[in-house]
Amino acid sequence: MLFNPLALVQAFWRPKNQFALFFVSYFLAKLLHLGSHASSLPILLYILYFPTFLLQDWLLLVISKTFIYTQHGGIYRKVIGCLLALFTAGCASSQIAFFAETGGEIQWMAAGRVLGGSGGLGLLLSGLPAVGLTFGSLSTVAWIITPRFYDAVDLVLARIRASFCRVYALLRKTTNIDEAKAPLISLEESRSSSPVDLEPLPGTMSTVKTTPPPRTAIAISFTTLIAAIVVIILQIVRPKSPPYAHMSGSIPITLIEAAWFQPINSEFCLAHPVEQSIFPFERFANFFNNTQPHSWMPRSPSCGRGIKKGPPEWLEMPGDDGSSARELPPHGPPKSDSSSHSPSPDHGSDGSLLGGDGHHGGYGPRCDPLKLSNLEAPITEKLAHRLATKKPKIRNILLLTLESTRKDMFPLKKGSRAYEAIISTYSSSNATAELDAKLAKLTATSAFLSGESTGFESHEELMQEKPWKAAFKNGMGGLNVKGAVTQAAYTLKSLVSSHCGVEPLPVDFTEETKGSIYQACLPQILEQLNHPWNDTSIHPKAGVEKTPHGEGDYRNTEWTSTFIQSVTDQFDNQDVLNDRMGFKHTIVEAQISDERSKHYPPKQPRVNYFGFPEVETLDYLRDLFVDGMQQDKRVFASHLTSSPHHPFATPNDWAGRDTYLKQNHWRPHDPFDDYLNTIKYQDEWISDIFEMLHEVGALQETLVVMTGDHGLAFTAVDKSTSAVNNGHVSNFAVPLLFLHPDLPRIEVSTSTTQLSVLPTILDLLIETDSLSADAASTAHALLPLYQGNSLIRDIDFSVLLEDGSEAPAFFQPFHFSAINPGGSVLAIADASTTYRLILPLCSAIPLRFTDVSTDPGELQPIIAWTMEELVAIIKVSHGGRAKDWAILAEELGRWWVWNQRSKWGYWGVARSTGRGGAERSGRGQIKHKHWWET
Repeated sequence: MLFNPLALVQAFWRPKNQFALFFVSYFLAKLLHLGSHASSLPILLYILYFPTFLLQDWLLLVISKTFIYTQHGGIYRKVIGCLLALFTAGCASSQIAFFAETGGEIQWMAAGRVLGGSGGLGLLLSGLPAVGLTFGSLSTVAWIITPRFYDAVDLVLARIRASFCRVYALLRKTTNIDEAKAPLISLEESRSSSPVDLEPLPGTMSTVKTTPPPRTAIAISFTTLIAAIVVIILQIVRPKSPPYAHMSGSIPITLIEAAWFQPINSEFCLAHPVEQSIFPFERFANFFNNTQPHSWMPRSPSCGRGIKKGPPEWLEMPGDDGSSARELPPHGPPKSDSSSHSPSPDHGSDGSLLGGDGHHGGYGPRCDPLKLSNLEAPITEKLAHRLATKKPKIRNILLLTLESTRKDMFPLKKGSRAYEAIISTYSSSNATAELDAKLAKLTATSAFLSGESTGFESHEELMQEKPWKAAFKNGMGGLNVKGAVTQAAYTLKSLVSSHCGVEPLPVDFTEETKGSIYQACLPQILEQLNHPWNDTSIHPKAGVEKTPHGEGDYRNTEWTSTFIQSVTDQFDNQDVLNDRMGFKHTIVEAQISDERSKHYPPKQPRVNYFGFPEVETLDYLRDLFVDGMQQDKRVFASHLTSSPHHPFATPNDWAGRDTYLKQNHWRPHDPFDDYLNTIKYQDEWISDIFEMLHEVGALQETLVVMTGDHGLAFTAVDKSTSAVNNGHVSNFAVPLLFLHPDLPRIEVSTSTTQLSVLPTILDLLIETDSLSADAASTAHALLPLYQGNSLIRDIDFSVLLEDGSEAPAFFQPFHFSAINPGGSVLAIADASTTYRLILPLCSAIPLRFTDVSTDPGELQPIIAWTMEELVAIIKVSHGGRAKDWAILAEELGRWWVWNQRSKWGYWGVARSTGRGGAERSGRGQIKHKHWWET
């Protein structure tokens, strides 16, 4: 028997074969997709919404069978069906083979970028054998099921269609149906009203259908309708957050979406750079007028090893969890020799920095081209004068992180955009006086602590005086930083920056917990100060005071570190993050609700889906400071508030609730009004904390650091809403204060980030003589290793030269802020300009440029889908320098993303939707103890 090579082509030309291959390909790929995400959701939610995950597959089946794969279709339908089946089979084979090889899923949005990069063709060719084997397997399965599958689907659809027609006829009380108008009635049915035999006449499966009897027709129609209604309802009520929509995706629909909603920078969807990531030294120097010193350390030979060809060395050994296979750096303070952190980064032929830190993880300040230092600058004049007369006593540190607290809410000022938005809801001018009286009490504590004028001073007599305020004499209070922006509009990433002095990992959710944080965090440093390095030679700076302290001196006592909040720490692995940051003790919702807890039962019921109101932590906070004094310990407490988080709930019995925005019957309730109430509640809570410190006698010896984790945009104020994938400036401007009754009031207007929190705390401890001699020496050695700067010194930056000396800086700090959830959008700004660039990373969001000096509310941003289009508009509207800045910022942003990946040693995919179920476990959701909890 001779083999006919055209037999396969002829067989595949039949719609039955095409349909079988099409179905087998997309459905098996979908089952694999759902299986890989089986642990992405609690089992009950997975089962509940499972029908919605298959909705696309059912629609593909019905639509393709009805309109494409028909038995009597013309040549065009056969061609379309053939191409669709082959295309779907090829993509499904690639998806399955990729999963078998890597355990992950293909990022279809970035597939074109991969193939277009160097080595892309090689990557494609290396996977062809596995793809070919998978394609053959899918074709074999399709060939096996073809004889029955097409006819079975045809019969099921025909029965459903016939049942609805029969029910419709019954409802119309039609007894005589013209056979020409009802082709679905069989010949047997036209002769007899007896139950129909489901066996079709030979050779008539595709053309002769059976009509069920009335009861069967009603049952089939009713079941179909109920099933459709249930699925539609589930689809409507199903959460819009990941991973639900991603789990519903089916080939080829996902590819159509990828082509239609193509990300501007699709390479950031990948786990590794397609090309070497470079620092734009030449453009950087040109923008700042070529004033860089010739011996600038980052451009010196000691920071480069020539050009590297081929893929990065880490690419061949990725870790199973997305981190690199390298040995992660240990916890604890880094060594003073920065070269131990990472190999020197590479340079291109034009001096461009390749790949940052050599893709080995860790951070070395010597070769960081954006590293600036002001440690050699003098202490600010007012503080220096105070330190010369009386040094504040800093025995304890309390770091308050204020959830979703905008800078313009700390305090609210009369005449601000927020104030005008509130007042605009009233039509009568007579309402202003009454409203001002209410708004004066909204942020009374914030106004006192910041020392900023609010414009509501005429209403101060209405405010209740608190005893703790007497501890702050005239002109005393501390540093108020007015130009602070967050490093991440995502709470847990922001905590990493403020507690550890590191920049966030630009990927979705808290993947920072998968490895070691690349710098020591404050709890780890304080633990190190309990056992300081007894080596005065590790820091070359002269003049460090080495006064001995007696055994009973608080400077010789040990630090204890505690993280405390009233809500759960099970969201997005916060408990793991707290441990990574070095907190040995935590007090969270689980302890508050534990019957064995000291202060059980809680005095307040749960206020939202995260836990209790902040007041439930007051007794535990008091215990920390009382026990610290009794046990002769120094206290570092970090407290995260929660009330200003969605759903903006306050305790039911709280008497301070008020209405600020006028409510109209035709307008729905504005969430900004609820947010204002949570700001007021938080403001009162801050006062309660200071009152507690005053009562236990700890206020005069406690440094209180306050900062917002991020802001929050509202339509009422910003014509924009949410912090998710939203680069509006209101999501980034946050309060930042360093408070102590014996520190002079100093207003710092420089633009800075939470990277400066840790260095400023260490510098304050040193300069106020609040550390032992050995501990001060250790802190001095650590300070230069951090990216941030000390805010108690003049903002007079310098850069490191090749010979170890320093020269005046020729640029100002650049700020890169990850936008919630972390891997989709990046906000870029720098302290020397008022420009902001919103750079999409792995999302179909346009580029966005603003100048907050002329448009502080960012109400008229420049938006474009390509960089070329954006800079063309900027040049016309803002001039050549703004255009040059935007180009530089975009190139710096690209370099920064991959440089951060190398610092963290992380090479997983950026978006949570591209990770497998095991990788996504606990990310962006609350962990539960039992499988049945949702």
